[in-house]
Amino acid sequence: MTVIIPAWSRSALRLTDNPIVKLAQLFMHNQLGAELLLLQPLPWLRYQLQANHLTTLPWWNVFDDLQQVHQAEGLPLGLEDLDLPRDTQFVYLADKVLLVQGQRIAGEVTFHAAGFVSQVTLTNPDGTRVIRTYDDRGFCATQTTYDHRNNRVETLWFNPATLPVMRRAADNHVDLLAAGGQVTQTYASLEDLIIERVQAHLAGRDDLIISAADPVTADILTPIAQQHRVAYLLANRVAPTLPDNLFAALERVIAPTQQMAKKFRQVNANLDVPVDVVSPYATTLSLGNSTELPETTIVWAVNYQPLHEQALVTRQLTDWLVKDEQHTITIIATSKVAADRLVQQFRQRIIAAADIAEDSPEYLLLQGLLIQLENHQALMQPDKLPAAIQTVIGSLQRVRVRYRLTDHDRQEILGGARLLIDLGEIPNLQLQIAAISAGIPQINRVATGYVADHENGLIVSHLTDLPAALDFYLATLIHWNESLVKSINYLEDLAEPKLLAYWKGVITHGEHA
Repeated sequence: MTVIIPAWSRSALRLTDNPIVKLAQLFMHNQLGAELLLLQPLPWLRYQLQANHLTTLPWWNVFDDLQQVHQAEGLPLGLEDLDLPRDTQFVYLADKVLLVQGQRIAGEVTFHAAGFVSQVTLTNPDGTRVIRTYDDRGFCATQTTYDHRNNRVETLWFNPATLPVMRRAADNHVDLLAAGGQVTQTYASLEDLIIERVQAHLAGRDDLIISAADPVTADILTPIAQQHRVAYLLANRVAPTLPDNLFAALERVIAPTQQMAKKFRQVNANLDVPVDVVSPYATTLSLGNSTELPETTIVWAVNYQPLHEQALVTRQLTDWLVKDEQHTITIIATSKVAADRLVQQFRQRIIAAADIAEDSPEYLLLQGLLIQLENHQALMQPDKLPAAIQTVIGSLQRVRVRYRLTDHDRQEILGGARLLIDLGEIPNLQLQIAAISAGIPQINRVATGYVADHENGLIVSHLTDLPAALDFYLATLIHWNESLVKSINYLEDLAEPKLLAYWKGVITHGEHA
């Protein structure tokens, strides 16, 4: 059974773009035996698995082993289940509950997105604090104490019967505790203890281990890789600099793109570990219908471009937008903050393109109308408004800004788009593959191996080349149709059977050596 080691944080819920999640789903859907091996404390794991459709995949968490947790499921706690002083008053806020004792705020309760208690912070009059984290199976998993200067004093781990089973002191040594609180064994660090338990779990097994590349787990993974077959799966955005003794012990490194493989070899030039390039995302042909729609939509994935570059692209896309009432733009931002900023940026450019001065009566009228629209209020007699204002409102309504996309969102957006623009230093791989699936060309500044210049897209050298690149695909359908054919050819390497064949080869390679 293949072992898959993620590097999830406990707060991550939807991991739509996570390569390890996609790989686990691929194995699960095709009945390839796999087990998740979890090296981090994940008190809300059940909800992470549910949100990412991995509930039927077997898993083993080293912290469950350490904390003597034997049940896979349980009921989380509510506010009424907490053991708090009888005189505690509750003050309900939008995202938490304050705990008030007398005239003093004595702490707060925070909640998981699913509604149960996830953490309680208690503040003592002397400034010391206690933070308790609650497992979604209905017990306090950890308690960490901080002094008045916010230095960690100790952390206790509990079993489901609320008995402490492990303690980490301020100097980071870890004690295992008997039921009566006596120390039974001491380790120099938590990592040493985790390594011992994981090695025991894997003893006698020659299964392939596929691990997410992450500095958080590097020290733990190094001794494991020295005794087991480990394939290291690089993420989409980072070529990590990790310990040489870890990379020297790996069976192989797997990069999602040619670009990432090249960066990895540059960063780790002294190592002789094989580097394969394999997409973590499988796809099928799902052609869009953009040529059948009255409007022409282009999609801009902003993708962490510097602000001065975003401003230039905004100006270029605004120039294209206002040329034709059938032109529309969908912008994919990296966060809500970025989305709000881009909305304002496009608004300013569109108003400027309409020659409406900021100190003019038209500008003041327009601001009032935009507030109405933001509050979802219908405009009275919009056809009676000045022509320039009608133009601005029409243009703004043809700009859509999105963020936090699901797979369905991605398919829906690109299915109606004529073109994808991603000018980031590391193009968004999942969007690239979704665009190939939809059969639409892409404009990038960096070659990843999935978009070839003048085949299924254009690789531009400078941002100032963008207007010409737009014309190349949008002026006529000649080049667009050529790109469609090339995109279909690329799909073969991204089909699920091809990815499965690769992983089956990796799993069996060296199994009986």
